[in-house]
Amino acid sequence: MRVSLLIVCLIVHCYADDASSNSIKPSGSQTWIDKLKNDLFVNYDRNLRPAEYYNVTNLDIGLTIWHVDIDEEKSILSLYGWVKMTWNDDKLKWNPSDYGNVEQFRYTPENVWKPDVVLYNNARGADNLHYGNTNVIIYNSGKVLWVPPTDFHSFCELNLRFWPFDYQRCFLKIGSWTYDELHLNMTTTEVNPEILWLVPNHKWSIRKVTVERHVKKYECCKEPYVDIQYNVTLQRHSATHKAIVVSPAFVIMLMALSVFWLPPQCGEKIVLNGIIALIITIFLIYFAQQLPAMSGNPPLIVTFYSTTFYLVAISTILSVIALRMTRNKHCRAVPRPLKGQLDGCLGSVLGVGNTSQLDDEKETVGEEVSVNSKQRDWCRLATLLDRLAFVVYLIVFVASIIYFTL
Repeated sequence: MRVSLLIVCLIVHCYADDASSNSIKPSGSQTWIDKLKNDLFVNYDRNLRPAEYYNVTNLDIGLTIWHVDIDEEKSILSLYGWVKMTWNDDKLKWNPSDYGNVEQFRYTPENVWKPDVVLYNNARGADNLHYGNTNVIIYNSGKVLWVPPTDFHSFCELNLRFWPFDYQRCFLKIGSWTYDELHLNMTTTEVNPEILWLVPNHKWSIRKVTVERHVKKYECCKEPYVDIQYNVTLQRHSATHKAIVVSPAFVIMLMALSVFWLPPQCGEKIVLNGIIALIITIFLIYFAQQLPAMSGNPPLIVTFYSTTFYLVAISTILSVIALRMTRNKHCRAVPRPLKGQLDGCLGSVLGVGNTSQLDDEKETVGEEVSVNSKQRDWCRLATLLDRLAFVVYLIVFVASIIYFTL
């Protein structure tokens, strides 16, 4: 009798185990992940933070950069890459042994709660859709990993003073829009974000990226809010600009200086100055198209071209004066103070001293000799004016080069 009762109990126990096993296994075409998803998201609300109101959700953020660009006209930094966000969702936990040893699965991000992390200094107005629609990875411990591709567009205060050899320092400030530090604690474990050049950048290179965590209280609210700030230092690749902008600047300087070494009675000086002025005008138009009209300090290279434009104009006026001195027939002698400079130290240094004194002594004294002497003195004065202007212009150009390179 006891043996029969034992057999009956064993049969009932096995039948109960069988029934229990059949109730856990997925039915029909379902997989373990289908059953897991149905069980996890029965009463799940993706709009509510998956924790008690007095608990804190810890969010870890990382950034990978693969391309950057700057819109100089609008002063906007564009950064492309992906953001790695990790947090714990207490509602998405399960025992892997109850679901065929499934420890993780991928799921669409629209059906999962996500932290409302946005770019504070966003340059797209009300558009804060920074992230791509990629799946999240959910682990059995409740850990959620989301690595969406992103494109951040932030305002950046540009300093183009040393264009095209400039460095630009921009920043990205990201943080939760509605959750304060007491509900969403943002942290980052990255000392330096990863830089991965998927697309070669022929215009900018990243010199340095630093990360800062800030906790700030705003006037609207008493709770502290957390933000993560990425400081990005960019350097412009200037090889092309060096060939297009810098090299012609040296040629223009040499041409402007060579004008003063032409004979003072040579009318081609005015033609050469006109050609230089035309070249500078073309470059100024090019700068107006390439660079934004910004207040503050203009680029030094633009200042150099505009200053050279004024210097060429003054050089043209000096050439007209020199032509008038040499081509007109003068009845009056050179004024005595200027005559003293011609025969004195200044004339000797600049090579316009009275080298024709012996020739004058050999000539017959008369009215014609006196006229030739006066005319010669006026030519010497025009030459002195040209060479003195050459020295002044040379000093100005050398000082400009030194100031630009420092």
